Amino acid sequence: MRAGREGRGKRESARRRRGRAFDRRLVAVAAVVTVALLAIARCSVDPTGPAGWSWPVLMLCVLAAAVAGRALTGYRNAEEGGVAQAPSRRVRVAIWLLLLAAAIGPNLHSLGIGFLADDFGLLRGAKLMGGPIDAARIRPLPMFYRPVSLLVWWLGLQLWQGSALGYHLFSLLLHAANTALVYLLARRYVGSMYGGAMAAALFAVHPLHVETTLWAAAQPDLLCTAFSLASMWCLEYYLGAPRGCHRALAVTGALAAYLLALLSKEVAIVLPVLVFVRLAMTHPDRRTALTRRLLPAYAAVLAGCLVLRFLILGRHALGGYGVRLLFWNTVFPSMPLLLTEQFFFPVHRGLFRSILYPYLSVAAIAAMAVGLLWWMRSLAFAAWQRLTLYASYLFVPAIPVWTLTNAIDTNMENSRYAYLPSVGLALLFGEICARRGPFSTRVIGSATILVAAALSVWYVLPWKDAARLRDDLLRAGTRLVEELPERPPPQTVFVKGLPFDHLGAPVFVNGYSMALAPLLRRQVSVKEIRPTHSALDAMAASDLLPGEYLVAWDRVSRSMVVERSGPGVVAQRPRGAPP
Repeated sequence: MRAGREGRGKRESARRRRGRAFDRRLVAVAAVVTVALLAIARCSVDPTGPAGWSWPVLMLCVLAAAVAGRALTGYRNAEEGGVAQAPSRRVRVAIWLLLLAAAIGPNLHSLGIGFLADDFGLLRGAKLMGGPIDAARIRPLPMFYRPVSLLVWWLGLQLWQGSALGYHLFSLLLHAANTALVYLLARRYVGSMYGGAMAAALFAVHPLHVETTLWAAAQPDLLCTAFSLASMWCLEYYLGAPRGCHRALAVTGALAAYLLALLSKEVAIVLPVLVFVRLAMTHPDRRTALTRRLLPAYAAVLAGCLVLRFLILGRHALGGYGVRLLFWNTVFPSMPLLLTEQFFFPVHRGLFRSILYPYLSVAAIAAMAVGLLWWMRSLAFAAWQRLTLYASYLFVPAIPVWTLTNAIDTNMENSRYAYLPSVGLALLFGEICARRGPFSTRVIGSATILVAAALSVWYVLPWKDAARLRDDLLRAGTRLVEELPERPPPQTVFVKGLPFDHLGAPVFVNGYSMALAPLLRRQVSVKEIRPTHSALDAMAASDLLPGEYLVAWDRVSRSMVVERSGPGVVAQRPRGAPP
């Protein structure tokens, strides 16, 4: 009788396994069909489309095929739970030191870059503040309401007198703190000290984060990521803490961190979705109670922040979000795919074409493709619940981003948008490294981190060149104003031809006049002419008034040249300028 019961149990178990295998095949086929239909629909709506769409569409199709292959060949499931190992104190200290070195080492060159582009506007806004309360009402740059970020700039004036070195050092420390939070979360999710360290190391050195860590104006991304990850870590502490004051403190810390993240950058608005996904992974007996207790608290914080934003900004409260509701931004999620593409293929086109083109660049991209194949093959070793969580870290924070922009530029410009979403891919990397064999984890994983670190160091070059270009522009502008004749009223100088960026590194996207004003010895109004046909045509058709000049940046001589001047003024060329 016992043997009969065991036989029936085995048959029932086999039947359930066949049913689950059939379900996986059905889901895989549905995913491939859905991807194909979306790709066809997108090409029908806009056959040309953005140039960056070729790689993401291909990547999604390949990933869908990998999911199908995973379902058809069988799923080797790993254990869903995982208890973090208890390493020795010496090992823990070594890991923390290595992660600190990985976060700061490749970015040490940022300490000598100085201010660029929007930095001058943020510094000017901080100087207009009479105290920390003013951070809630002053907007140094249009469209953005980020009082925590502005408060950091004001504190920089008080602590280090507005020195660029202080702000860059603070950015490096924020990046190191984010790396530490990724390590803590990865250890919790993966259940492996090694997997957590690998996830944090890749996040620390990935070249997609160069713009965020080197540009002081990108501190909102660093702050928002720090507070968002801190909120998620407090949530993890709450889920594992015993009842009592510890849980109350954890909830308070999670909500306070979420509020600070909202006041740092708008992308934090989607954090409750991540909280919901994480709560869905808990035990069914606790899931409903936790969801009813925590999600309303997060919603209340979000509602309060939105009310504050509308009271202060009025009709500008949306800040431009929700204006790009095109087909490929709503139905077909372009931005998460583009961020994923840049994560796996962090190709700086300008540097590759100038130094590696055409042969070595092909080899570099081929090596990245091999790494992508290793990632896809390794998906069979990841538990589906954690895969859902990592995908949420990637896709959910990209929702506010894709309402504003279509892509990261070919020279890694705007790559700061990928800073928070890349946490999901770093967590997936840690999961893969923790579940694979020794060869994969120690060789391919380590090689991935080393290559990413080398690219990060290399991608600093455009920023160093942009800093030198900024110094040349400011020297040329100061010299030109000093040689202009004295005459009332104070001169107005229209400047055109400014290099707003250099290989993706911003030079003077905003702020040339604010950077030049402290260096001038007289009252001069400097107005930038943006490189648009309408602005240039309007300027050429207008008659300059007395005391007004039209000057242009000459790239060859690296000086300012007077093109036209108002009536009664003799246009003088600065010394050393070409005739």
